[in-house]
Amino acid sequence: MDKKNLKIDNKISFISDFLKNINKFYLVVSENELKIFNNFINSAFLPANFNDKIVNSVKEIYNEFIESNLQEFCFLNKKLKINFYNKEIDFEFLVFKVDNDFYFILVNDGFIRDEFFRIAILNTLSHELKTPLTIIKGYIQYLLRLKDTESFYNTLNIILSNVYRLEELVSELIEVSKFVSDNVLLKNDIFSLKKLLDFVISKFRSKISSKDIKLILDINLSDQDEIIGDFEKIRYAIQEIIENAYKYGKDQIIVKAYKGKDGFYIQVKDNGVGIKKEIINEIFHLFSRTNNELNRDVYGLGVGLFLVKKIIDYHNGKIIIKSKENKGTTVTIFIPFKLKKSDSKF
Repeated sequence: MDKKNLKIDNKISFISDFLKNINKFYLVVSENELKIFNNFINSAFLPANFNDKIVNSVKEIYNEFIESNLQEFCFLNKKLKINFYNKEIDFEFLVFKVDNDFYFILVNDGFIRDEFFRIAILNTLSHELKTPLTIIKGYIQYLLRLKDTESFYNTLNIILSNVYRLEELVSELIEVSKFVSDNVLLKNDIFSLKKLLDFVISKFRSKISSKDIKLILDINLSDQDEIIGDFEKIRYAIQEIIENAYKYGKDQIIVKAYKGKDGFYIQVKDNGVGIKKEIINEIFHLFSRTNNELNRDVYGLGVGLFLVKKIIDYHNGKIIIKSKENKGTTVTIFIPFKLKKSDSKF
């Protein structure tokens, strides 16, 4: 490879790496073939053939520019009208050429993100809110005809559990809106991580035992191992990880916790259905589920892991998910130390 080609390849690599790092929606076309398509929109909620429509439309523009002999690093704007859930939306692209590669960078990605968020949340809510409301409506109609006292109270418990479910869904959406709008206020609570884990695990014991799942605990922490952070948000994150292991696990859940050199580690492992390889990178996306179709056997908005990732990130921590389909999933959370002593909240 000569020096000129090496410089061009380095230039192209730098541009692509930069666009990926800032999470831009962009395509690269060369010789009428798609080379790169970096799409920030969760494919599980895209309309049918959406990506094909984008690619085909971009290739039409590419052919126009080939005929007009576009000069290198000559920047042009181009609009595409794409049907997005029965609505025509303008996708505005900045187009430029590097050697034989044509870059198509989405300019109005903020608007597209907002539009996607609005449409995806409406589609998801239409599924997830309808089920508990239908149950509540049916049981209230049943109660109006009921005279037996025991059946009356059993029915009220079913209604109450579905009200709790609706309350949970709404609470999650409120948290999502805060993180999406970057309007999150973290509290500096001080509490024992071991006691928090004991508290969260105690809530699952009866559910886990009723499902004949073996719970193995390996908690190498003392009551004095305190953490500084937002108590409720960290509780939610740990609870969500264990809840997923319960939902998708088979017959064993292992919960580990220990103190490392720089912080605390919490690991939850199950031997359940696992996550498909092709969607593992999308698992933290908003409205992402463990498969590309809504699983009606397991309810949820698909916002849990999105919130968990945001919560851990806001605490300067890390979360890693390793999974094999039909083998199980391991989730590891790291939360760094904050060296400060005070009266514990928990």
